[in-house]
Amino acid sequence: MNYLRMAVLLMLVLAFSACSGTAPIAPSPVVPTVLPTEQSVTQDNSATGETGLVVQGTVTLDGRSLEGVKIYRSFASYEGELVAVTGKDGTYRSEFMFIPGDEMVTVWAELDGYTFTPENVYWRHYYGYEERTLDFTGAKSKP
Repeated sequence: MNYLRMAVLLMLVLAFSACSGTAPIAPSPVVPTVLPTEQSVTQDNSATGETGLVVQGTVTLDGRSLEGVKIYRSFASYEGELVAVTGKDGTYRSEFMFIPGDEMVTVWAELDGYTFTPENVYWRHYYGYEERTLDFTGAKSKP
C-alpha cells in the first residue's frame, strides 16, 4: 500500500515538474513579408478579447519621411525582434503581438548611418489590447 501511495505521489511530482519546468525560449527574428504601409486592412484584436500589442508610427529626417528604417521590439530581458520596416512615406505598423499578461516592452529604430530620438521607448504593457503610436526622428551619424 505504501508503494502505491509513493508511486502516485511520484507521478504527480513528475507531471507537475514537466508542466512547469520549461525554460522561456528567446524569440527568433521575424521579418515582415509585407511592408506596413502596403497593408490595407487594420487588424483590430480588441473586439476578440486577445491581449497584446500593435506598434505604429512615423520616422522622419529633417521633417521628411525616412524609408527602410527597421523597428525592433523586445520583451523584458529578451533580445530584440524586428517587427516592422518603414515604407516610402516613413510610416510603419507591426502585426499584432500576443502578450498573455503584463510585460515590459522596449521599442527602438535602426538604420545604418543614423541615430534616432528617442533612442528607445520603454513602458509596461498591462493585460489587454493596446495600440501604441511611437514616432522617431532620425539624424545622420557623425563619422
